[in-house]
This record gives sequence, C-alpha cells and structure tokens, in this order.
Amino acid sequence: MRMREAVVAGLFAVLLAAGLHAADRIDRVLAVVNADVITESDVRAALAFDLVRPARLEADPIRTTLDQLIRRELILDEVTRSTPAETDPARVTARMNAIRARFPSPAAYEARLAETAMNETRLRDMVEADIRVEDYMRQRFGAVAEPSDVDIVGYYETHRADFTSGGRQLTLDEARPTVRERVIEERRRQLVDDWVARLRRRAEVTDVYFAGPPSR
Repeated sequence: MRMREAVVAGLFAVLLAAGLHAADRIDRVLAVVNADVITESDVRAALAFDLVRPARLEADPIRTTLDQLIRRELILDEVTRSTPAETDPARVTARMNAIRARFPSPAAYEARLAETAMNETRLRDMVEADIRVEDYMRQRFGAVAEPSDVDIVGYYETHRADFTSGGRQLTLDEARPTVRERVIEERRRQLVDDWVARLRRRAEVTDVYFAGPPSR
C-alpha cells in the first residue's frame, strides 16, 4: 500500500474506532482528494455561507455539496501548480464582508460559524481559494470558439420553448444574442467538465460519504 493510501486508511480507522456515538463530537471526514481532507464542517459551511452553486441541493444537500467541493479541490490542486498563491487581500475582505452582510447581526454570523464548526480563518481560506479558482477558470476557459450560424439555428430549433417574451415566441433574429450566449456557455461547461474528469482520473479521491442521520 502506498504511503498516502496508508495515511488515509489510518485516518478512517481512527474515526471508526471512535465509535458511532462519537459522531456528534468529531468533525467527520467525508472525502480526501490527494492529500486534502474535506470534512463535514467544510460541507456545512459551504452550504451555510453560500459558497456552492444552489442547483439541485434539495435532493441530498450534503452529497451535492460534497461533489462540488471534491471538484473544487481537484481544480485548486491544478491552480496551485500553475499560478502563484497570492490573492489580493482586499478582494478576500470584500467577499467576507458580503458574506457577513447576509446575516441580520454579527451575533447571528458568529452563531452560524459555531453551528457549522467553522472559524473565520478557515472560512476566509475557503473564500480565498474560491477566488483563485474563479480567476484561473476565467483565464483558462474565458475564450470559447464562436458558434456558427448552423450552431445557432440548431440550438434555437431545439429549444424554441425557452425563447418567449410575454407569451410570444421570439423569432430567431430576436433570440439570436441569447442563443449565442447559451451555446457559448454550454461549450464552456462541457470543456470544463471534460477537463475536471481528466483531473479526477489522475487524482487519488477517497469518498466515504454515506446518507445517514445528520450530525448534531
């Protein structure tokens, strides 16, 4: 067994030895991406502080959020290898201020930190990592091949129901700017998904999440 696998296996063995009754007192490890651990508090903080995309969270919020954090760690590993670690502190502070502003009072913000077993330093680190990922993705995937007229017509014909205004079907010429943007966005999403899939094939990902009673 390789050293990293042995460390991960040992970590899980320790958690298992603690017993199911200790689950309320420990920060459960849900996944390990290469050497990076993703815990339950990471997942709950990502949800509580809106650090993840909201799509389809209602089915299983923990599972969906964990998948997004695994994806984030895969990208962050690549970012760390490719770009300097420095991020403008002012941007991080602005993002943190925006997060605090979502709460009715500083006490409510502090209470949410406590509820998610999070502290401000860890949350700030997560926010800084998100900014680094966003910047890298914008630089790497910002330019996408311009769709041809055939692409635009084909998308419009396939998604006609999406292009209405006031109950009226928009013509192709009316919808063209929106169609173009959607074609480009779908192409960008596919490029990113393919790239992340390749990153995952090269990575060591251990996912031990199981649906069960939530920790308290």
